[in-house]
Amino acid sequence: MVDLQFVLQGRSVPLDYADALWQAIRASLPWLDNEALAGVHPLYGLSPGRGEWYLSRRSHLNLRLPHERVPDARALVGVQLDLAGVSIEVGKVTEKAITHTPVLYSKFVTLDSAAAGLPDEAQFYAGCLEELGRLELKPHSVLCGKRQIAQTSQGTLHGFSLMVTGLDEAATLCLMKHGLGIERKRGCGIFVPHKSNPADGS
Repeated sequence: MVDLQFVLQGRSVPLDYADALWQAIRASLPWLDNEALAGVHPLYGLSPGRGEWYLSRRSHLNLRLPHERVPDARALVGVQLDLAGVSIEVGKVTEKAITHTPVLYSKFVTLDSAAAGLPDEAQFYAGCLEELGRLELKPHSVLCGKRQIAQTSQGTLHGFSLMVTGLDEAATLCLMKHGLGIERKRGCGIFVPHKSNPADGS
């Protein structure tokens, strides 16, 4: 698995953009629907505005993909993505390898699209441990963060941010490959390196 980082150009995106972003991407890359492990990261480099997020020079879109799909995904360069009536352009792309890191973070993990209402944190935590167990991963710690909510064409997604620490290199790469939970195409359950490092007290 690798991450493809695309520069984004435009003014803004909707505040709740994940579903619209996925629908726009799948219109240009229809094969992505059948790549079970592929993921669309939450957009990077956004600034909060009134009912929207503003793009900046640092804004980019990341796709996590099997390496053999990289040539196909490069077709996204130059595409205009329509996000609920707001247009953004996909610019140049950079390939970034996935590497070991002591602290992994996912902004939004959701486990059950059929769940009604806000999930109980203890049940969510137990569910995450169960999924980690199925992957045969034994982290040093698993920490739930902020509650997360997203509106999609399939209904409302509920979950939490999640931090996982203490995995060895093989386990780190496994978690970054498989993620946790569902809705990877809408930015959920995708883990990235976190700047916090318990070893240096940050």
